[in-house]
Amino acid sequence: MSSKTEMLNELLFDLSRASQGNVEASAIISKSQGLTICTHYPEGADTSNVPDEDVIAGRSTQIQEATRKVFKQLKRGSLVRMLIEGEVGYVIICDAGSDAILSVLTNKRANIGYMFFMMTRVAKRIEKVLS
Repeated sequence: MSSKTEMLNELLFDLSRASQGNVEASAIISKSQGLTICTHYPEGADTSNVPDEDVIAGRSTQIQEATRKVFKQLKRGSLVRMLIEGEVGYVIICDAGSDAILSVLTNKRANIGYMFFMMTRVAKRIEKVLS
């Protein structure tokens, strides 16, 4: 039987592969601690525009917490996911259980609808692994 870490690594690898080379980095992050649980940087990817895992974890946690508060104040219901678009790519963040978030950095060629679909599936599987 695989360890939890191996299963999480495989989930991130599968997400990267499904993106057809458009994921530049992905991370599973502890909500309560803001620390990285697991990360994946695709082999051979250009990492010159991709921060290290601590920066991804810290900033993703900050963005997620701030957005959650805004959603509550604006009475938009529970936060499902967020998409942040930049000049060279996207940051997509979604819940992955009660104490984890999934953060994915993509290039501009990424199919956002497909990424939402895949991230939802992967997030449910992350939740099962971590429970």
